[in-house]
Amino acid sequence: MFITHKPAEIFLDAHLGDDSTQCWQYVEQTTHCPWFYVKVGRRQGSEALTSMVMLPSISALEQLLNEQGADIWVLDVQLVSPTYLNGSDGWKMERLLEVRETMDDLSKEAAYVYTLEGGHIYTEALGASTSDLQNPRIIFSATPVSRRA
Repeated sequence: MFITHKPAEIFLDAHLGDDSTQCWQYVEQTTHCPWFYVKVGRRQGSEALTSMVMLPSISALEQLLNEQGADIWVLDVQLVSPTYLNGSDGWKMERLLEVRETMDDLSKEAAYVYTLEGGHIYTEALGASTSDLQNPRIIFSATPVSRRA
Protein backbone atom coordinates (compact mmCIF):
# COMPACT_ATOMS: atom_id res chain seq x y z
CA MET A 1 0.00 0.00 0.00
CA PHE A 2 1.14 3.51 -0.79
CA ILE A 3 0.42 6.38 1.59
CA THR A 4 -0.01 10.03 0.65
CA HIS A 5 0.37 13.11 2.82
CA LYS A 6 -1.56 16.33 2.36
CA PRO A 7 1.62 18.51 2.29
CA ALA A 8 2.82 16.48 -0.70
CA GLU A 9 -0.25 17.33 -2.79
CA ILE A 10 0.37 19.69 -5.68
CA PHE A 11 -2.18 21.58 -7.72
CA LEU A 12 -1.65 21.66 -11.46
CA ASP A 13 -3.48 23.19 -14.38
CA ALA A 14 -6.89 21.74 -15.12
CA HIS A 15 -5.73 20.37 -18.50
CA LEU A 16 -3.79 17.61 -16.69
CA GLY A 17 -6.90 16.06 -15.21
CA ASP A 18 -10.40 16.68 -13.99
CA ASP A 19 -11.87 17.39 -10.54
CA SER A 20 -11.38 13.75 -9.55
CA THR A 21 -7.60 13.85 -10.22
CA GLN A 22 -5.14 14.60 -7.44
CA CYS A 23 -1.38 15.04 -7.95
CA TRP A 24 1.32 14.23 -5.42
CA GLN A 25 5.02 15.09 -5.24
CA TYR A 26 5.68 11.77 -3.53
CA VAL A 27 4.01 8.73 -2.00
CA GLU A 28 5.22 6.64 0.91
CA GLN A 29 5.39 2.88 1.31
CA THR A 30 5.71 1.56 4.85
CA THR A 31 5.66 -2.16 4.10
CA HIS A 32 8.70 -4.03 2.84
CA CYS A 33 6.98 -6.09 0.19
CA PRO A 34 7.31 -6.32 -3.58
CA TRP A 35 5.37 -3.93 -5.81
CA PHE A 36 5.03 -3.30 -9.54
CA TYR A 37 6.01 -0.39 -11.79
CA VAL A 38 3.81 -0.80 -14.87
CA LYS A 39 3.97 0.99 -18.22
CA VAL A 40 0.47 1.30 -19.63
CA GLY A 41 -0.92 2.58 -22.89
CA ARG A 42 -4.07 4.66 -22.73
CA ARG A 43 -6.36 5.88 -25.46
CA GLN A 44 -7.54 9.46 -25.04
CA GLY A 45 -9.70 10.42 -27.98
CA SER A 46 -7.70 9.70 -31.12
CA GLU A 47 -4.34 9.65 -29.28
CA ALA A 48 -2.50 6.76 -27.62
CA LEU A 49 -0.43 7.89 -24.64
CA THR A 50 1.78 6.01 -22.20
CA SER A 51 2.13 6.47 -18.47
CA MET A 52 3.54 4.62 -15.48
CA VAL A 53 1.40 3.10 -12.76
CA MET A 54 2.72 1.96 -9.37
CA LEU A 55 0.80 -1.05 -8.07
CA PRO A 56 1.27 -2.17 -4.46
CA SER A 57 0.24 -5.82 -4.80
CA ILE A 58 -0.36 -8.83 -7.01
CA SER A 59 -4.12 -8.35 -6.61
CA ALA A 60 -3.82 -4.78 -7.96
CA LEU A 61 -1.73 -6.09 -10.90
CA GLU A 62 -4.37 -8.74 -11.63
CA GLN A 63 -7.10 -6.10 -11.52
CA LEU A 64 -5.25 -3.92 -14.05
CA LEU A 65 -4.59 -6.91 -16.29
CA ASN A 66 -8.30 -7.79 -16.21
CA GLU A 67 -9.26 -4.19 -17.09
CA GLN A 68 -7.22 -4.21 -20.30
CA GLY A 69 -9.19 -3.30 -23.39
CA ALA A 70 -9.39 -0.65 -26.09
CA ASP A 71 -8.74 2.23 -23.66
CA ILE A 72 -5.95 0.82 -21.47
CA TRP A 73 -3.36 -1.92 -21.97
CA VAL A 74 -0.20 -3.12 -20.23
CA LEU A 75 3.05 -2.55 -22.14
CA ASP A 76 5.70 -3.58 -19.60
CA VAL A 77 5.96 -4.62 -15.95
CA GLN A 78 8.89 -4.12 -13.57
CA LEU A 79 9.07 -5.91 -10.23
CA VAL A 80 10.40 -3.73 -7.41
CA SER A 81 11.68 -6.17 -4.81
CA PRO A 82 12.94 -5.73 -1.24
CA THR A 83 16.19 -7.22 0.02
CA TYR A 84 14.63 -10.31 1.61
CA LEU A 85 13.25 -11.34 -1.81
CA ASN A 86 16.12 -10.41 -4.14
CA GLY A 87 18.98 -11.47 -1.85
CA SER A 88 20.93 -8.23 -2.25
CA ASP A 89 21.64 -5.40 0.17
CA GLY A 90 18.97 -3.12 -1.28
CA TRP A 91 15.79 -2.77 -3.30
CA LYS A 92 15.92 -3.78 -6.99
CA MET A 93 13.76 -2.96 -9.99
CA GLU A 94 13.87 -5.63 -12.70
CA ARG A 95 11.78 -6.42 -15.78
CA LEU A 96 9.17 -9.05 -14.95
CA LEU A 97 8.75 -11.85 -17.47
CA GLU A 98 6.25 -13.92 -15.51
CA VAL A 99 4.57 -14.18 -12.14
CA ARG A 100 2.73 -17.30 -11.14
CA GLU A 101 0.89 -18.38 -8.05
CA THR A 102 1.39 -21.87 -6.67
CA MET A 103 -0.12 -23.63 -3.72
CA ASP A 104 1.64 -25.68 -1.07
CA ASP A 105 -0.28 -28.97 -1.00
CA LEU A 106 0.48 -29.48 2.69
CA SER A 107 -0.25 -26.05 4.17
CA LYS A 108 -2.62 -24.84 1.38
CA GLU A 109 -0.76 -21.51 1.50
CA ALA A 110 -0.01 -19.46 -1.63
CA ALA A 111 3.46 -18.76 -2.94
CA TYR A 112 4.43 -16.45 -5.80
CA VAL A 113 7.23 -17.17 -8.25
CA TYR A 114 8.68 -14.19 -10.14
CA THR A 115 10.69 -14.89 -13.30
CA LEU A 116 12.80 -11.88 -14.27
CA GLU A 117 14.84 -10.72 -17.22
CA GLY A 118 18.42 -11.88 -16.82
CA GLY A 119 17.44 -15.28 -15.44
CA HIS A 120 16.64 -14.38 -11.83
CA ILE A 121 13.79 -16.26 -10.17
CA TYR A 122 12.43 -15.13 -6.79
CA THR A 123 9.98 -17.13 -4.72
CA GLU A 124 7.81 -15.43 -2.13
CA ALA A 125 6.39 -18.20 0.01
CA LEU A 126 3.67 -16.85 2.28
CA GLY A 127 3.88 -19.60 4.88
CA ALA A 128 4.44 -22.25 2.21
CA SER A 129 7.39 -24.58 1.89
CA THR A 130 9.04 -23.97 -1.49
CA SER A 131 9.69 -27.71 -1.84
CA ASP A 132 5.98 -28.62 -1.95
CA LEU A 133 4.63 -26.12 -4.51
CA GLN A 134 2.00 -27.46 -6.92
CA ASN A 135 -0.64 -26.34 -9.42
CA PRO A 136 0.87 -23.13 -10.85
CA ARG A 137 -1.48 -20.40 -12.08
CA ILE A 138 0.08 -17.82 -14.39
CA ILE A 139 -0.97 -14.33 -13.30
CA PHE A 140 1.19 -12.37 -15.77
CA SER A 141 3.34 -13.36 -18.70
CA ALA A 142 5.30 -10.95 -20.90
CA THR A 143 4.91 -13.20 -23.93
CA PRO A 144 3.74 -11.41 -27.10
CA VAL A 145 0.35 -13.13 -26.82
CA SER A 146 -0.52 -11.25 -23.60
CA ARG A 147 0.90 -7.88 -24.61
CA ARG A 148 -0.51 -5.18 -26.87
CA ALA A 149 1.54 -2.91 -29.09
